[in-house]
Amino acid sequence: MTRKQPEEQDIRRYTYRASASVSRPLVRRRELSQRDIREQDQPQEVEKDQAQVLRVRRVTLPHEAVQPMTWAERQERFRQPRGEQPVRRRLVKRTLAQTGRQAPVGQIRVNKPLPTRRAGSSVPARSRQVQRGRSFWRRLLGFLGLLAVVGGVIGFALLSPTFHVQQVTISGTQNQALIDSIRHMGIQGQNIFLLNSSAVVSHLEAFPLVASASLNIQPPGTVIVTIEERVPVLLWQSGTSTFGIAQDGTVIAPLNQLSGTNHLALVVDERHAPAMHPGARLNAANVAFAEQVFEQAPGIPGVAPFALQYVDRIPAGGGTEPANQAGSGSYVIASASGWKAYLGDATNSNPLANRLLELQQILGMARQQNLQLATIDLRFGFRPTYTLKS
Repeated sequence: MTRKQPEEQDIRRYTYRASASVSRPLVRRRELSQRDIREQDQPQEVEKDQAQVLRVRRVTLPHEAVQPMTWAERQERFRQPRGEQPVRRRLVKRTLAQTGRQAPVGQIRVNKPLPTRRAGSSVPARSRQVQRGRSFWRRLLGFLGLLAVVGGVIGFALLSPTFHVQQVTISGTQNQALIDSIRHMGIQGQNIFLLNSSAVVSHLEAFPLVASASLNIQPPGTVIVTIEERVPVLLWQSGTSTFGIAQDGTVIAPLNQLSGTNHLALVVDERHAPAMHPGARLNAANVAFAEQVFEQAPGIPGVAPFALQYVDRIPAGGGTEPANQAGSGSYVIASASGWKAYLGDATNSNPLANRLLELQQILGMARQQNLQLATIDLRFGFRPTYTLKS
């Protein structure tokens, strides 16, 4: 297969003729005479031949005709990602070294960062040492000045009477005895920054009348004491004194120092025990047991009215007590009819509802048989016993 030789290139000559009038200077039409105009219009062959300038332009035809791209191809070429992303360089202000003149405004694009200044200082070594020494003393004097200011503020806060407790406000209680006790605790006159709030609260909660307490300090000299009082749920008579008992068994205060106790039930303590005093504690379970007795016993026929006593031993002829319960206390229902029912306390295994049911059955049998009961012992489970009057 032989390749077809390309046709001989067609060389076309184009002759460019320069007009003689181009090289001549332009003269205004009004300054030319009629003669000059006629001479200029006449053809001058000699000048034309000399003024001819031959210029040759070579025109070549391509080997193959290339079809131009269509509009869709151009759009696709435009959508293709470029090979390299242009590098974005930061803009900096023009400098005198770059522009050669003052240029306070304007920005130029730099290809490399500006030359940095050397770390070394142009200050001589001796001057640098003097400057370091001055800086040290300046920092030392500043620190001493700050220390003096802080010391002055602390001294003013601790020694000035402005920050001493001038007023103690008590809220949450109307008990005058408790209010007087709080005011005599020595809170007033102390510095509010040196006042030990935790110790004061612990001291307040040690009062039998106080269930909880909180302390709020309001500068410059006010202290607010908030009290939550213990509420008596039972009255307890020991000897000739009667006290209010809280739910947790705490002996609150004598009856004459309490208010709103007219609706409370009374337990008479018949034990041979030391005299009771405020702050002493009873068993909380026994206090709850006594409350249940006062709630449930009046519903039994033949019981009311009655008094509830607390004894530590069984009277003679009252029955035999197990060895493991010797000397333990017991609640006793003393009826107005003259009989006594020993209920025991909260430590007995037999529930109180069962004991009261047994009491009801014994009282019903006594009414039917016309018996005169003296004692009823309900402390030993399902073996209740009773005695008759002689």
